[in-house]
Amino acid sequence: MEVTFFHSGAREFGPPAAIDPDREPHRFERGEHAWTVQTCVRLARAGLPVSLADRAPSHGIVVFHAKERRELLRSLPARADVLLVGIRADNGECRAADAEVVQNGRFADGRRRVFIPFWPQPGLVPRDPGRGATIRRAAFKGFTRNLASELRSPAWSGFLDSLGIDWVLDGMDFHDHLNGRDGLRWADYRDIDLVVAVRETDLRLHTEKPAAKLYNAWAAGVPAVLGCEHAYRELRHSELDYLEVADLAGAQAAVARLLGDPALYRRMVEHGRRRAGEFAPERILERWRTLLFSELPAFAATPRGRLLRRLPVRVKAVARAVTRRLAVRPRR
Repeated sequence: MEVTFFHSGAREFGPPAAIDPDREPHRFERGEHAWTVQTCVRLARAGLPVSLADRAPSHGIVVFHAKERRELLRSLPARADVLLVGIRADNGECRAADAEVVQNGRFADGRRRVFIPFWPQPGLVPRDPGRGATIRRAAFKGFTRNLASELRSPAWSGFLDSLGIDWVLDGMDFHDHLNGRDGLRWADYRDIDLVVAVRETDLRLHTEKPAAKLYNAWAAGVPAVLGCEHAYRELRHSELDYLEVADLAGAQAAVARLLGDPALYRRMVEHGRRRAGEFAPERILERWRTLLFSELPAFAATPRGRLLRRLPVRVKAVARAVTRRLAVRPRR
């Protein structure tokens, strides 16, 4: 089956096989670019038959980001015979999809919902090992809305300053990013000694989020202090994976502990390097290859699979009918 990755801004990127995410990491900072375009690019560069388009084809497998489900359905040909694969990312269930890719194991069922990890940071430059076990710079890398307000306050930056540690807020407001105000250095960990990423408290443990900040820290050779999240806990074997904290006081205690125990710092770095291989791009690419070129074609050949392939067309037909009825409804 042909595999098409749908993205409304596909023409901005050009031929997928000509793009190198590790040389142009800034092009993949937005979730929909990192998920759909980067996946297409990495598969194409591996020689697999995939394409990137801003219109849905009439047949085959179509992969799309949940944020773009409306744009996809609007472009879907009326008699399309397609199997739609929605990438849920941080969004709710993508009901228009026949199958979903989810970014942690919480919602995976091994059938319709498949867990594939979010790609690690493209072009990642690891920490300079010559910095030893000292902590002179701690950083958050991400959109600032994903950092707890306590850690954006003078109480946190002042605490670090009192210990001789610079606080690097390598982030910005998401809307500023959309407007082209960038300057982010998400791929550069050369002078970063500690990653800190703690969101506001959520009793559901942020089940919609991926664990990318954790395995990026592993690959960078940097210990991580992280919040209470399902995706992190799912990967955690011991405290050598990361130190979990719930709030400002916990983050302060974790920093003090690492400062006072250089041996723990070194063990965390070595342990992280070993675990980083589990989330190397080639491992994730193999998961995508298996899903798109083995599992889904076999599924689509079954009676249930054929039924689901027709479902999105019916969904679109119902939507059109409802729209027409609303358009002709007399005003009161």
